[in-house]
Amino acid sequence: MMVNLMEPVYRIVHISDTHITKYGQFLEEKFDEAAKKIGGLEPPPNMVVHTGDLTDNGVLADYEFAVEKLKMIGSKVIVAAGNHDERNYGQSLFREMISPLEYELDEGEYRFFVVNSPQPDRDEGRLGRRRQSYLEERFKNLPVDSFKILVFHHHLVPVPHSGRETNVLEDAGDILEMVLRFDVDLILMGHRHVRRVLRVEDTMLVNAGTLSSTRTRGRFGHSFNIIDIESDGRVEVNEFNLG
Repeated sequence: MMVNLMEPVYRIVHISDTHITKYGQFLEEKFDEAAKKIGGLEPPPNMVVHTGDLTDNGVLADYEFAVEKLKMIGSKVIVAAGNHDERNYGQSLFREMISPLEYELDEGEYRFFVVNSPQPDRDEGRLGRRRQSYLEERFKNLPVDSFKILVFHHHLVPVPHSGRETNVLEDAGDILEMVLRFDVDLILMGHRHVRRVLRVEDTMLVNAGTLSSTRTRGRFGHSFNIIDIESDGRVEVNEFNLG
């Protein structure tokens, strides 16, 4: 991991695809190690963002376990729902035990927009016209100096080294056009268990790898992202590799 010598104005820790369960796909020691590392960061994060697949099966036992594990992360935590979270009618448990499926969070200059990309019991994702229209209206009315952060599970552009490409957002073209038109600063995503950072015009697209699932890709292992936003709006993204 590179060391940022400047004190960031705002720090985000970006985690994803924990796949918490007691039924075999979750590496609890990796999660616990990550929670300890996150708790020891200097400066500490202003926000921890989890971009989905918090649970592996979306069942009650998974959610109960996930709630306990999330308590190990002391910072504020935003969680977007993933396709695994919405299996087995898991979206009802997500709303009850974690957070609304969609909401905005106002952190002063920093505005988080959490949107629900999964479709229950399907791996494919989409945002749809309703969400797109809502986001367009909100982006249009934000103060000019707002730093816009969009959070969802599915990836907006293909991710290398992640296997057959079947789960990019079904309406990715329309969503990409919208975020570029409104100069969205940062998009946080997960889903493919491969970390990737890509800038398209003025928008930074960041995928997180898996934090604690057994389903890694090649030798990429487990990791999380540390995202530092500087006073001039520059975004620096570094990987913390857990091995």
